[in-house]
Amino acid sequence: MKFLLIYLVAAATTFGAAAASPYGVCAHLQRWEYNCASEELKLMKAAGIDHVRFDLDWDALETAPGVWNFEKMDSLVKLAQENNIRILPILGYDVKWATPAWKHLPDYLNYIEIAIKRYGESMPCVEIWNEPNLAGFWRGRPSGEEYASLLIPVYQKIKECNPDIIVAYGGTSLIPLDYIEDSFRAGAAQAMDVMCVHPYRNNEMPEEYLAAEIAALKKLMERYGAGRKPIWFTEMGYSTVERLPHLAKVLPRLFTSLGMTPEQTTCMIFRDNEYLYDTESLGFRIENELPGLKAVRAITLKELKQLPAEADLLLVLPDSESFPSEFLPDLIDYLRRGGRVLSPGGLPLYFDLRRDESGTLRKIQVNETFMKALHLNWYTFWSRPGTPKKVEVQTFSTPGAEGMESLEIMRFFDDANLAGNDRFEPVLCGNVGEFRGVTAGVYHFDSDLKGKFAVCGNLNPGVPEEKQAEFLPRTMLIAFASGVERVYWYSFRSTGWSRFDGEAHFGVLNNDLKPKAAYHAWRTLSTMYPAGSSRPQLRSEGTLHIATWKTPGDLPMTAVWNTAGERKCVLKIKSGRPSSVHDLLGNELELFPSDGELSFTASPGILYFTGVEL
Repeated sequence: MKFLLIYLVAAATTFGAAAASPYGVCAHLQRWEYNCASEELKLMKAAGIDHVRFDLDWDALETAPGVWNFEKMDSLVKLAQENNIRILPILGYDVKWATPAWKHLPDYLNYIEIAIKRYGESMPCVEIWNEPNLAGFWRGRPSGEEYASLLIPVYQKIKECNPDIIVAYGGTSLIPLDYIEDSFRAGAAQAMDVMCVHPYRNNEMPEEYLAAEIAALKKLMERYGAGRKPIWFTEMGYSTVERLPHLAKVLPRLFTSLGMTPEQTTCMIFRDNEYLYDTESLGFRIENELPGLKAVRAITLKELKQLPAEADLLLVLPDSESFPSEFLPDLIDYLRRGGRVLSPGGLPLYFDLRRDESGTLRKIQVNETFMKALHLNWYTFWSRPGTPKKVEVQTFSTPGAEGMESLEIMRFFDDANLAGNDRFEPVLCGNVGEFRGVTAGVYHFDSDLKGKFAVCGNLNPGVPEEKQAEFLPRTMLIAFASGVERVYWYSFRSTGWSRFDGEAHFGVLNNDLKPKAAYHAWRTLSTMYPAGSSRPQLRSEGTLHIATWKTPGDLPMTAVWNTAGERKCVLKIKSGRPSSVHDLLGNELELFPSDGELSFTASPGILYFTGVEL
């Protein structure tokens, strides 16, 4: 096997060419990464990345009323220009004397005008706010109408200052169509040049729902006269956080509260290809967390209706926090008949898997919509004021049980939706100061429901580093094929400050600037799919995915991957002559052409075939 020596011509790329590049990255260059900004920008360029996104915070520029500090931003602009990298600044947030910003528009517009007049020639596009649909960023209850009331005058001010600047809608957390439509109805669709979203997958494959979600967004944009405007992902990525070790400790106690023992229990898991719904994810296998189970058996969602509610059967949901509402009546009926259910991580039924009018499956955030019907209730720091983001210690309710390590972004449960003689039994509690919240427990139903429902809120969905490397180019090719013009990957460098905090491990570099496999996968992709390439044409044959395109030099290219392990393939050559094949990380492999066909083994890691369309 010979390693492909990738000599990128990106270092000589002009700003004009960089503007057409589909590759961007998020980095906190004005914050904690400032001291390494020069080195990071060079590493970006070496990977073929031509755009960097970071916050140009209002309070970092205007440190007191009328007092402006441009030193740090001036230096970053200079460094970016030296590396031929374009900056996408996030213009947002507030200052102590003017919060929330949308209620202090004259002050906010003054900040916008000063930033544009000083840096407009260096920054061809700006993004107005970050994730305005989240309370923490919006400084209050999010409202699409309120966001429009800020975006519209900001758009007008920027165009007055410099009509050539591209104004990007503040990238939303996920793709919340209702929120976006509220803003469009209030005029936001005409007060932007680019639509931005952050469609994170947690630990799910990009092939699950991503293309459908983009299609739904495009359809909404068309309805409001914005169908021709570009779509960017201004954040998208996978954390490589280590999976929490807590579940193996919590599960035996949950089983005790359920009145079950592992050796007598058959765990029923979902494996449903029609709905892309699988209890077993990259990070979760029930038999790994609780050895000694009697059996593990798979069912489809349609088989839930016939599942017997027996005392030695436990229905296990995935830790993706999702469930198709089409089958909610069957789940409720199972609990009504006395069935037992385990949600091993996160907030149960936080997302709905729903088919739209075209039959396309979409993942939709529904928050607590289904909790009352299930007699469950959760709360978090973003839903209930005063809830901590971090607990100091977790303790089992069992006397004498050992404590657990503290964790970030906790999810808690209580008895707010109980009915009849239902009761909620705490199993694991998180404590900080006077706060005590239940992070794992069992709902014992004795009302219209008669079963049991075990919950565990601790969640840090991540993927192994090799999966991050596989998912990065697959995500980008799916996005480009679906019409997305640019992806800003989140993020470039990991903080690594916390072992179990997902936010600390999103980077394609480690904190010491050493590349992860995903960095090399990105460098390979940017070489095989350089700026100016045609939009990929993507097709699927079951779990096999094939993308084809042409480079700016009209060279045909094909990328092939299989989402379900290895698969022997023989594909016909549609056009061109194969000259080389390279793997995910740029290693050159041996070609086996024969009689107009290519024989190879496809796997979750992309294979790139140069000079040929398959």
